[in-house]
Amino acid sequence: MNNKFKLLVILTATLVLSACNTFALNAEGSNTHHVDFFNNYLREEFELSNGFKGKGNNLLYKSIDVEDGSLITKPEDPTRKNYEFLGWYKEQECLVTWDFASDKVNSDLRLFAKWGYAQEEEELEPPYTPPSPVSDECGELDFILTSVMNFKPSKSDTVSLPSAALAKLEANKDNVLPLLEYKVKPGKTITAVYENKKITISSGEQTLSYEVKDSGVTYQLDNSTYETKAKNYEAKIDSENENYHVMLAGSSSIEFWTSSKEDLNPVVSYNHGIGGTTIEEWDEKLNARLVYPYKPKMVVYYVGINNVINSKQDSTTIWNNLEKFFNDTHAALPDTKVQYIMMNLIPGFKTYWETINTVNNQVVEYQKTNTWLTLINPGTALLKENGEPNAAYFRTDGLHLSYYGYAVWGGIIKESIFKGLENN
Repeated sequence: MNNKFKLLVILTATLVLSACNTFALNAEGSNTHHVDFFNNYLREEFELSNGFKGKGNNLLYKSIDVEDGSLITKPEDPTRKNYEFLGWYKEQECLVTWDFASDKVNSDLRLFAKWGYAQEEEELEPPYTPPSPVSDECGELDFILTSVMNFKPSKSDTVSLPSAALAKLEANKDNVLPLLEYKVKPGKTITAVYENKKITISSGEQTLSYEVKDSGVTYQLDNSTYETKAKNYEAKIDSENENYHVMLAGSSSIEFWTSSKEDLNPVVSYNHGIGGTTIEEWDEKLNARLVYPYKPKMVVYYVGINNVINSKQDSTTIWNNLEKFFNDTHAALPDTKVQYIMMNLIPGFKTYWETINTVNNQVVEYQKTNTWLTLINPGTALLKENGEPNAAYFRTDGLHLSYYGYAVWGGIIKESIFKGLENN
């Protein structure tokens, strides 16, 4: 099967909303007109956090200004995976073609691409094979338990776990082996069950038991809003919550990416974003609760912006926190691919741009000698030609991405995730 993923990077997008037209047309009497060419990709209906319902559609391919009464130069044909481009049309339904040889522009204009289905090439999530536990490192023992959902047992044969990990044990108590990290001698098989707050692992005549303790209090957050959101994520443990998927984690840019599950399809992903959280909160509290127990094959983080804006830390402090966060995450998840989304420049907070750029540059230097970390920099696609962030991609608060900002930002992240999984 062809697992290659090809992405047309969309430079901007807009919404076709059920209530009104979102375009601002040129002032009456203008001698120039605005022409937008839309890719005309139908997307699913969505509901914004304020309850407004709409339909995302018509990702913008190209935008030009032309003189009144003039002809349009036909742009280069767009491309779309599995489809053939059939021309530009005057309406979304693609009923009447635009004749570039004779049709003249007398007002602001929107043209829509028409597509014909060409061939079937199913897009699949790249396959993933967890690291093999078979090893000759066990010495005289048949097996060695190294950790439980990435939590190491103590010398007294106890393991302390947060709520999500405890719930996963209980939901799979008859066979918790997939939740363990272990080494087993070649040719040996083992079984593992959970009962009466104990994990019992057996292989032939060898049996080991580990007492399980609840460490939930250790990782509680001081902020009641953040704590409630964390508990809501932990409560979603169920039979569908399997191991070895992609975890999105971080602050509001992750949490507000409400279409991430659909946007990353066919990759199976979980979104555990909590707006307002800092690097320290993820490093010391939330990683243990919302990332480690899920045994992700890849985790994608966006953290740091709240250290800049809310905590008002200087670049040195932020980088020290971020470096510790990277090191701690890799130590806990040595076999997990880690991708970090570099901080966006944000239009409403120009005074922080220097700090953001400084920290991003330090991340780049760190990655050069820590190649287990992959960097994603989708924020560059949100900039204008002068290097400043384009407010059109952000909400009116000048901080959070708009729906069409996510069309750009999320598309670049998906491409990076696919490449990372293909290189497994």
